[in-house]
Amino acid sequence: MRRTSLRGPGVFFVCSFALAIQAQQTTAPRGQVVPKPAGLESAWTLRTILDELLKDNEKLEPLLAQMNPQEWVSRKGASDVYIQQWQIAHTQLNDVLAASKLLAQKTESLPLALDDYFRLEALEVTSRSLQEAVARYGDRFTADQLNGLIARNFSRRERFRDYIRDLAASSEVNFKLADEEAQRCRGIISKEPVKHAK
Repeated sequence: MRRTSLRGPGVFFVCSFALAIQAQQTTAPRGQVVPKPAGLESAWTLRTILDELLKDNEKLEPLLAQMNPQEWVSRKGASDVYIQQWQIAHTQLNDVLAASKLLAQKTESLPLALDDYFRLEALEVTSRSLQEAVARYGDRFTADQLNGLIARNFSRRERFRDYIRDLAASSEVNFKLADEEAQRCRGIISKEPVKHAK
């Protein structure tokens, strides 16, 4: 005779469903609401930060267009590395804009937030190098504009970094609760009597 558990799958489904609801509502098993980590920005606030970063980064495009690294190399003896950095900056800028828009649609995604942040950091490194080059080989006005843009972007990115830190803490709390609830459900299922099919 084949042995089957008649109640096990049902309990497992209920536990899984409860677990999903719990993860969304961040509610502890005994009904205690888990407080949001101190300082965690709302989705609206994050979208405001991202919007400010997007506006700043969109201003980078015309500044890049004003640069002529090929002329720096051919006429002023600059390293041809700046040509590569200038091309990389265009690619990085497009990637940052796309990543920021994607995150704005899913503000609680830690992987998307980290991806956007690291792309912003990489763009800043390239922009700083180009700023030094344009100050030396290009025009001072473009260099000053780029310097101001980098400074504004830095302070806004610091706020973004704080959001990611708090989001990670929140995700860790949710994961811990989910793990505890999953263990509780497994305990319930393992204690159920096995019934014989007739």
